[in-house]
Amino acid sequence: MKSLKIIYVGLLLIILFPFIASAQDSTKSEFSASVNYQSKLHYFGRTDSLQSSGLFPSIGYQFKFGLYAQGNFIFIQNPAIPLSYTGTTVEGGFRFKQTKHFNGNIFYTQFLYKDKTSLVQSALHSQTGINLAYTNNILNLNGGADLKFSDKTDIGITAGVDHLFIIKVPDKKMAFAFDPSAYAYMGTQNFSNTYIQNKNVLGVPVTQQYTTTVTQFNVLSYEVSMPVVFVAGKFNASVIPSYVMPQNLISGERGSEMFYVALSIGIKL
Repeated sequence: MKSLKIIYVGLLLIILFPFIASAQDSTKSEFSASVNYQSKLHYFGRTDSLQSSGLFPSIGYQFKFGLYAQGNFIFIQNPAIPLSYTGTTVEGGFRFKQTKHFNGNIFYTQFLYKDKTSLVQSALHSQTGINLAYTNNILNLNGGADLKFSDKTDIGITAGVDHLFIIKVPDKKMAFAFDPSAYAYMGTQNFSNTYIQNKNVLGVPVTQQYTTTVTQFNVLSYEVSMPVVFVAGKFNASVIPSYVMPQNLISGERGSEMFYVALSIGIKL
């Protein structure tokens, strides 16, 4: 799965860029490129045993009418391996026209792995969904829904709130944004349930073991963060300290509450 923080930085930049210059044409087609780093890789708080970190170079292009495409290249490192390329995500979608109170997008993402063993979410083949945000001066409301495709199809729901503070540098094409945020991530989980049943067959007691597949919809994680974004002309940078709290871990999943940081630098042309 492409890092959620890459998605989040992109949405923040869409909001922030119009504030840096009143003459800037926000309806033109744009090319973007960035380099993103995450200090601890996780999938809703689920991690590998080596606490890997990740580097994600990204390129994208958005047409002025909203259609966009982007690619993210995944490099990971941990105490066992040096920085190594492990896969690519290719995303296409449509960003809705931004209004005073509304922004969002629909998307489809394909995952192309070179080394599945390096990623916690390697069973995931593709994903499609929608992200929506209602913005106001008090508390922004954010939501999303998605389908994740592997050997099964899982449903995901995202719900969150944030409050965006924007500080524009006087007489400069520069602005800062601070956006304290809290999110809940929910989705379906598939796991096996094994039980023993005693039967009487023709007067003979027989013990049989049965295994069934169970699907439940649960909270997967809670997360709080404090994104800090800086925009200067066509350049942007961000720092996002975050704390994730995984929920409802099932047998075989490794996860714990953790603090991590996402960093990004990029351009828009």
